[in-house]
Amino acid sequence: MGIISKITFAFSLLFVCGLSAQTVSDTVVFDGATYLKHIVSAGESLKSIAKLHKVKTSEIIDNNEIQKRLYYNQLLYIPVSSNQSKSKVTNLSIQKQIELADDLKDTSELDIALLMPYFLVKNDTMYNDFEDTTEIQDIYYQRSEVALSFHIGVELALDSLRKQGKNIRLHTFDTNKDTLKVHQIVSSKVLEDMDVIIGPLYANNFRILCKKYGDDTTKILISPLSKNTKNVRKYSAVYQLSPSFQVQTNIIKDYILRHHNQDRVIVLNQKGYEGKSAYIKNLFNQEGKGVETFTLKYTKVDSIRKIFQEKQVVIIPSENKAFVSKILGAIGGMDSTSLVFGLYDWKKYDNLDIHNLMFLDVKFPDAYSFSSANTHDASFLKLFEQKYNTNQAKYTHIAYNIVMHFASDFSLFKFQNVTAGGRINTYAPLHHYIDYELFPVE
Repeated sequence: MGIISKITFAFSLLFVCGLSAQTVSDTVVFDGATYLKHIVSAGESLKSIAKLHKVKTSEIIDNNEIQKRLYYNQLLYIPVSSNQSKSKVTNLSIQKQIELADDLKDTSELDIALLMPYFLVKNDTMYNDFEDTTEIQDIYYQRSEVALSFHIGVELALDSLRKQGKNIRLHTFDTNKDTLKVHQIVSSKVLEDMDVIIGPLYANNFRILCKKYGDDTTKILISPLSKNTKNVRKYSAVYQLSPSFQVQTNIIKDYILRHHNQDRVIVLNQKGYEGKSAYIKNLFNQEGKGVETFTLKYTKVDSIRKIFQEKQVVIIPSENKAFVSKILGAIGGMDSTSLVFGLYDWKKYDNLDIHNLMFLDVKFPDAYSFSSANTHDASFLKLFEQKYNTNQAKYTHIAYNIVMHFASDFSLFKFQNVTAGGRINTYAPLHHYIDYELFPVE
């Protein structure tokens, strides 16, 4: 039975029922400022607590050590008077919070929204064409595959976290890859009380979400697959998982300077994309390392042979499938020794000859790598196989890692602040093929 057939297409919009707040009647005074103790209850958000006590959310944030989100039974200090809101809680009060947290079971409260193109109507329509439901176990609308494989990874991570005592609610929304549908979801205010919002997948739809919640520091907006950095640069609440071109080339630059600083370095770019090679050249120049750049009009061996010497390091900053395939084939057909570096997208190209990738020892950054030798990945695989008894789907591991990173103490990604904007992942270690399997470069 296929992995997709194990999913029930009965996703519905879930609404959070707010529970009454727990408040401690006594007050405390720090540095002359009076505070009311408030213990966070299930379903509460910064906004609801601020409304209850008639203060601003910024006042609560300023007077408490609040990181990504609130937690169930977290002790907050609410300023009694807004005129005193600038007074910070002293180290003593912070220590009291820590002591209280240590005495409690880890039952953090989270509401996670997943905005994916499930295409539920399309799938329902397909199912209606079958009288015998046993025939449709492996039939699904093709464009929904990304969302379905992603959803499985999210559910698997949540199962694991709930067993650890975490109280996490998942809310699923079908975007249908439809701009109008995303507008409807965002404007309906069903996302108001969400702590973490994953998706929509595509940059244009994600931008609609950002216009509403992009600067809401009580939320985390995750762009899981898109490489478009416009939303990261403009909105402070955004976290982008796919490393940008700049991040990838910096990773390549650092590796070359450490291991091949004395070697000749050349950059081969496709005609019309000279800006990318100019950026790379400037990166190396800043480190005192000169590189040569070449714009290629033709990719045949005879056309590029004059560029190559007996040995060189080659950087190919292209995401064009045809260009990459042809240039790698040409380099592999020459007698010279070349160490080739490319981009993450190459991993997804099914037209590349893996044997040639191994022959050239092609290396590229990979933020979503999987290795059975890695303890975390091995644990994921064991959980997956126990539950589904089949091979993992394409985006399942990515989704699992995203939820584990943002909803638990597990850390995988490393985020860099973008000036006046959000954060972009810089964790994408170089990988290469060994025996037809991807491994991290040592």
